[in-house]
Amino acid sequence: MTDFDASRGKGAFSASLDAHSALSLIEASGEAIVAADAGGRITLWNAAAAELFGYAAEDAVGRSLDIIIPEAMRGEHAAGMRRIVEGAPARLIGNPVELQARRADGALVPIEMRICDWGSGETRSFGAVIRDLSDRRRAEERLHGLAHFDQLTLLPNRNLFLDRLQKAIALADADGGITALIVDLDNFAEINDAYGYPVGDDLLCRVARELKRLIGTRSDGVSTASRMGANQFGLALAGASVMEAMDFAEAVRRSVQEVATQLDVVASASIGVAMAPIHGSSPGRLLANADFALRRAKQEGGDRSQLFDSRQREAFRVRRDLETELKRAWVAGEFEVYYQPQVRLADHAVVGGEALLRWRHPKSGVLLPGAFLHALKDGTLAERVGDFVLQEACRQAAAWRTATGRPFRIGVNLFERQFVRPDQPRRVAETLEATGLPPEELELEITETVMTGSDDASIRRVGRLRDLGVGIAFDDYGTGYASLGLLKRYPITRLKVDRSFVRDLAEEGEGRSAIVDLILALGERFGLGVIAEGVETELQMKRLLALGCAEGQGYLFGKPMPAEDFAGLLAGSNAASRGGRGGALVA
Repeated sequence: MTDFDASRGKGAFSASLDAHSALSLIEASGEAIVAADAGGRITLWNAAAAELFGYAAEDAVGRSLDIIIPEAMRGEHAAGMRRIVEGAPARLIGNPVELQARRADGALVPIEMRICDWGSGETRSFGAVIRDLSDRRRAEERLHGLAHFDQLTLLPNRNLFLDRLQKAIALADADGGITALIVDLDNFAEINDAYGYPVGDDLLCRVARELKRLIGTRSDGVSTASRMGANQFGLALAGASVMEAMDFAEAVRRSVQEVATQLDVVASASIGVAMAPIHGSSPGRLLANADFALRRAKQEGGDRSQLFDSRQREAFRVRRDLETELKRAWVAGEFEVYYQPQVRLADHAVVGGEALLRWRHPKSGVLLPGAFLHALKDGTLAERVGDFVLQEACRQAAAWRTATGRPFRIGVNLFERQFVRPDQPRRVAETLEATGLPPEELELEITETVMTGSDDASIRRVGRLRDLGVGIAFDDYGTGYASLGLLKRYPITRLKVDRSFVRDLAEEGEGRSAIVDLILALGERFGLGVIAEGVETELQMKRLLALGCAEGQGYLFGKPMPAEDFAGLLAGSNAASRGGRGGALVA
């Protein structure tokens, strides 16, 4: 038997079956489904709703919807329900909305809710399909963390720092401004190599904690710290004066040293500082200038703080433009080699020459090295231009030797970038072989600065050059900190007396010739040749002769000149030598 009443007919049975199916579907749904009447009393509560909110169906049905509405939102919810019942437009009906709901334990849970309604007036009812957004929120937070925070130190990354810096600049008082600092751990790659990556990571994490601590002492709600890159951190300070900013930078530098001491590693920090708005009113410009100041700190040896100076930036721009122009000049073949005669003081015979670089600029004419050498010698062109001078000088010297039938010594200056190349001796040997110049007629000139900064490998390279038979001249001797030990360690063949000491010979007074006399004595003691540079007057020449100096070069004998002019000077010297005549040879 069945409880079904046949008198109700087939339509009633169908309706009953549909309602039963709908309730079964609601219970089986994986999403929470809740229904309520016009008064906000819960009339339906499925199993998924019970799991989401923590109330069993028997505990929820008949109660107010307030059990899942956060207290702060209850007033607004009740007012909204009344408006809908009274016939006001319901903008939320049929549209998904994201908000927070309250669980039985009082915790708030993010949900997405889609509402439907049926009936009207006091008989109006509402239903909602509710989806738990907790997993999605956690995934979004995880993605946000990956996109905005460094995963090792948990500091904001560069992107978030730029955003915060932009907001800080916009909010800063005109008088206070914002200071940006870039902190770079010196020689961090060497720390990883020496102690291992775990120690390097530990150092980064500890420095990060120190930066957070230091930023926390300001308690202004704007100052922030970030990790900008592998071994770089960015800091923003609100309302700091120049003195406060530099004091803060020093506190950071000391903290890095303390962390290094705790880890028993050798570490330090260089810091660049720039201030808005005077050094830039945008994050990009401010950080670019802080980075420029950082590079200046690095260039001065590191382990220091440097405030941005716009004059240095302008000097950098000028140098960069010059380097670009030098690259263009190299491609266009605008570099030339000039030659200055080196003479025997006793009879003024030309015994050699020094090859000197010139730049024939298309607009400015022939430029002396002082106008461009500072940008050339440390740049990427130094080796190529230096090799060009060496090859051209050797080729020209070999040609003059053939033309005169006499030995001819050519002096060629080496850039430091050439000097430190391990294969420099091989390159010199190849140049000599290609040009046919005997090795003993090439004299490579190396400055005191290059020699005092060299290592044992460099000394061995000089030894290999001497093994070729090439002469080595110590240029500008006596102007720096060269010691007698260098004369013993390096197998050099000649000392060049700097022009500043020769200039003093033209003045009266005791001690004016003392340094020249000392250099000549050292030359004799170590068996080295000596040549005086910058000889411009007869008086200087006579005093050099009186002191025992055998050779000299300078304007008295000839200015640096193109090869064709030097060839004429050389021919005149040969004629004078054959005829037994003396006299100065002036270009």
